[in-house]
Amino acid sequence: MLAWATILLGFELQTHFLAGIPLAFVPAVCFSVLGAVVFGEWLARRSQQAAQARMLAAGNAICGNSAVAAVQPMLGASPAQIGVAVTLINALGLLATLFLGPAASLLGLDATEKAVLMGSLLQSVGHVSAAASSIGDGPALLAMSLKMGRILLLIPLLLWFQGLRNPSKPNHPSGKSTFSQKITLLREIPYYVGGFVLCALATNLIPWSDWFLSSTKNLTQWMLWIALAAIGMNIRIAQVLQQGRGALVPALGMFIFQILLVLGWLLFLRL
Repeated sequence: MLAWATILLGFELQTHFLAGIPLAFVPAVCFSVLGAVVFGEWLARRSQQAAQARMLAAGNAICGNSAVAAVQPMLGASPAQIGVAVTLINALGLLATLFLGPAASLLGLDATEKAVLMGSLLQSVGHVSAAASSIGDGPALLAMSLKMGRILLLIPLLLWFQGLRNPSKPNHPSGKSTFSQKITLLREIPYYVGGFVLCALATNLIPWSDWFLSSTKNLTQWMLWIALAAIGMNIRIAQVLQQGRGALVPALGMFIFQILLVLGWLLFLRL
């Protein structure tokens, strides 16, 4: 069910939103996503909870629970690690939804800059929609457009994690060619990655009705919730509490690092 929820997530990738993003704000999204991934990889190489660190990076970088669901099969994460990642990402997302806007006001950011912060940092579409509802229709649309751009980056992120799972090996004496190795790697890419790409193409090339897109979005969310609830039934609370204490500070540090990168770019644009 997680795999099919990931496939259907492609229908939410409306690329017409991307046309409205000023080029000056594109680096903010790139810095946020790369910041989370690089920070997560740094944590993964220093910790015994590598899968958990990478899931936190995916959730913070792309789209919260959906990204965790998409990457966890590649990472071989345990139910407890998934539970910790989902819990921390949702907690950070909720806090950021409540306080990111007021904090941006204290820093003297205007509505457009607030939209860039929200679209580049908040973990899920729901978080972005809720936080941006108070900054005006134009900035809210910009925030959602930036969020769509982050969802698009789920594809290279999945390929990155696939490469980590199947690292390239030097040619064997059997004469296996580099081309053959690449074909083998492509065949090992999970089917839901291709399904996500096909659904993303379909939603942008075919004029689907609003009813269909809305129903697909609701179905995707229900499938994701059911799958995560099923994972939760295999979670032992003691394991989550034990692992969660060690993951809280790194997860918070990752999110603060993303915030600093995006704020740094906005300050650079003011110069």
